[in-house]
Amino acid sequence: MRNRGFSLTEFLVAIGIALVVAIVITAFARNTFFLNYSAQASLNAQLESRKLLALMVSELRSASVSALGGYALESAGTSTITFYADVTGDNNADRVRYYIDPATKSVKRGLVVASGTPPSYSIPSETLSILISDIANGTSTALFDYYNGNYAGTSSPLSYPLNLNQVRMVRITLAIDKDAYRLPTTTVFTSQANLRNLKDNL
Repeated sequence: MRNRGFSLTEFLVAIGIALVVAIVITAFARNTFFLNYSAQASLNAQLESRKLLALMVSELRSASVSALGGYALESAGTSTITFYADVTGDNNADRVRYYIDPATKSVKRGLVVASGTPPSYSIPSETLSILISDIANGTSTALFDYYNGNYAGTSSPLSYPLNLNQVRMVRITLAIDKDAYRLPTTTVFTSQANLRNLKDNL
């Protein structure tokens, strides 16, 4: 009995089936990689944001009179806040500044440690650090909103220009987008800090 090889038609059919299988496997692998990337990016954003919010809330809650006797809040805006708090544990309030750097799309922290006798603040000696990148806060999503002592969960934030003496609570909103061209889309994280050392009779 004579062995007969594949005909041209059979060969082409086999090639077609192999191509279909290869395409399906490639698409499955790509989708698996993409889903894993998206899940990992989302998890990283959550972890980084929660860590940053915990730091900001902790430091804002401890806002107090400056080492020079000045008010706890120096300035406040939608994308920046400057206040005094003893974050170094030396019993002198340090000057802390949180702000969005548009050039790097990051939230930065500026710190000026009170030094000298009597203590003072040397603004040129401010040390800067990047706390989180891939910030997507825009004009519609303020990093900071400010509320007075009557805030009950639904009231509107204080309007500008702010009267710093009225601020009793700061709401922080982080909008994070790890990759503008890939899912997940912008993820928003929020928390709030009550300024415990400020009193309504100031």
